[in-house]
Amino acid sequence: MRSFWIFGNQLSHELELFNHIEDDDVIVMIEATSRAMWRTYHKQKLVLVFSAMRHFADELRDKGFTVDYHEADSFQDAWDDHFKRYDPAEIHYTAVTDAAMEKKLKQFGKKHTLVEHTDVPLFYLTKEEAIDTIGSEPWRMDRFYRQMRKRFDVLLEDGKPRGGKWSFDADNRKPPKAGLTFPAPIHFRPDAVTKDVIKKVERDFKDNPGDITPFVWPVTRSEARRALKRFIEERLETFGPYQDAMLADNQEMSHSLLSAAINIGLLTPHEVVEAACASDAPLASIEGFVRQILGWREYMRAVYVTSMPGYESVNTFKHERDLPDSFWDAKTDMHCIHQSVKPVIKRAHNHHIQRLMVLGNFATLFEISPQQTSDWFNEMYIDAYDWVVLPNVLGMALHADGGKLATKPYIASGKYIDRMSDYCKGCKYNPKHTTEEDACPFNALYWHFIDKHQDRFKDNQRMKMMLRNWQGRDDDVKADILAKARQTLKDKDSF
Repeated sequence: MRSFWIFGNQLSHELELFNHIEDDDVIVMIEATSRAMWRTYHKQKLVLVFSAMRHFADELRDKGFTVDYHEADSFQDAWDDHFKRYDPAEIHYTAVTDAAMEKKLKQFGKKHTLVEHTDVPLFYLTKEEAIDTIGSEPWRMDRFYRQMRKRFDVLLEDGKPRGGKWSFDADNRKPPKAGLTFPAPIHFRPDAVTKDVIKKVERDFKDNPGDITPFVWPVTRSEARRALKRFIEERLETFGPYQDAMLADNQEMSHSLLSAAINIGLLTPHEVVEAACASDAPLASIEGFVRQILGWREYMRAVYVTSMPGYESVNTFKHERDLPDSFWDAKTDMHCIHQSVKPVIKRAHNHHIQRLMVLGNFATLFEISPQQTSDWFNEMYIDAYDWVVLPNVLGMALHADGGKLATKPYIASGKYIDRMSDYCKGCKYNPKHTTEEDACPFNALYWHFIDKHQDRFKDNQRMKMMLRNWQGRDDDVKADILAKARQTLKDKDSF
């Protein structure tokens, strides 16, 4: 008799290990409170994972598998009980990506016989293939993405990119306009299983951050497939051109809201990409979405497995300031921060531009600790796991890795946020002002960052225009801007 261990972010019926399960084998699933407490996770993330696990276990039983499901304080407590009842000769599992869990498994393997299976189809590439594909530094997403398109024959015609371009990113940056509307996403009502989990989380994790209701996320493969179908048929077309836009009264816009389901295995990245490519949406919208899944998601995972351990502590700019309370309660006079944090508290999610160009931008320009920032992302987002958070936050949003992942820092003044959103209307701060009393804090801090790090970026082609702009200004003007920036940093907690 052998045991097959399935983790809470591996809930796919297509796992390779299913090909090896025989009649007398047992599947083990562990809803471990101590694992959930590694971080103070958002309540909705706990509900998602626990409910999806319970539903998945029921589906496996319906298929005829024997499932030993545990609600336990720790993995070890659950395994102690399992060994008493089954005494397996081997423990099979699907390869994990997150370094902390991999370390635990290595310790576990010192006492028990472990057999690892591939994590494809949770990803397109195995860990070894990801490391080989990304190659040596400097890493570049564009190069990686082209390799993936060619390798998996995605959006190609006679070996060339469909439409004549590898990327239609330039077509996917439209600002919002008056009267813009989007088809609504599908939301799901909690069933009895999910309601029981909500009660458990409210009882056992009452001090964790975030609202717990309404809970509307898919927790089964059937629900996830319905969400994918709705997105492809009704929302993909408008996702493309407006994926970088932000609206206060429509936080979800046309974003897919599928990342949480993909990252726990309810959908495979392959089927999501395949569905997008088969749609009737404009090519620019299809390619923009495919780039996020086949390109960016796989690239993040490749950076992670190539760089860990060690990547978690990068801090090129030596930023050490504390994350402000507004990241937990959304109470701030900066309307863009309020609008970006509010949906995270409410449902553990906001979209990628809010994450990158508002919250990441804030953390970079306000010189917030990269580790505090990445911890917050890991705890607060329903789709967050170490392998995707660390590269996205430390590498892309904060440039804390010194440019290993991305060629330039993703920083912006208030003018960018004003152009790409309606957040600045009615805000206490004016995005057109830099040194005035009502100036948007991002403006002086943007130039403060450029001034402080100009030696580092003097040879960076993508930064030269900003450097020339700054260096060509009158010395008195620069002095006023830097004085305003220093005062802003001093008063950080008042914003």
